[in-house]
Amino acid sequence: MILWTIQPDTVFKLIYTRGHYRCSPKRTCMLDFAEAQYEWLVFQMKKRIGPPPEGVNYPVWAWYRWSITKKRPDLRGIRWWWGQKGDKFYRLEIDIPDSDVLLSDYEGWAGIILNNCLLSDTEQENNELEKFYASLNSEEQKKFLAKNWERVFDITQFNNRWSRRGETVQATFWELKKEQVRSYTSFITEGKR
Repeated sequence: MILWTIQPDTVFKLIYTRGHYRCSPKRTCMLDFAEAQYEWLVFQMKKRIGPPPEGVNYPVWAWYRWSITKKRPDLRGIRWWWGQKGDKFYRLEIDIPDSDVLLSDYEGWAGIILNNCLLSDTEQENNELEKFYASLNSEEQKKFLAKNWERVFDITQFNNRWSRRGETVQATFWELKKEQVRSYTSFITEGKR
């Protein structure tokens, strides 16, 4: 499966010196705000694509589809909001076996799951889900939420006034090997500072 990942210069160098990259909690901000959600995703990856290699705890992230019209992330926009002004990054085109990748809807992940909310396709469905969820005890709520979040793996394109999915699709996998890199483009960020 052809994917694209955006990685800082330090990770790019690791790939080419060590021969692989594995997500390091020391180098990520993910655990700062949504540890339960990331643990849920790790559980789903283990269930759906198998266990990680020894010593791997968290996934590497990439893009399967950047937008409806572009599969590859567009650097003209990314360079304005990725990292700090003057940082060096790389967009890597990679080829990962389909069986090693878990695809999910980016908007469902970033907009709903990371905010600890329920996924729904309509406002009416959302109201019904929230009412039912509120009637559960805290243990039942955790189970219900975890099951509801599995809808994020439906990447069929859908768009109505309440919800949309499948427009931007992210990919997670356990490690990136040097030989999986097909090409790369470096860029310097222009944004934030």
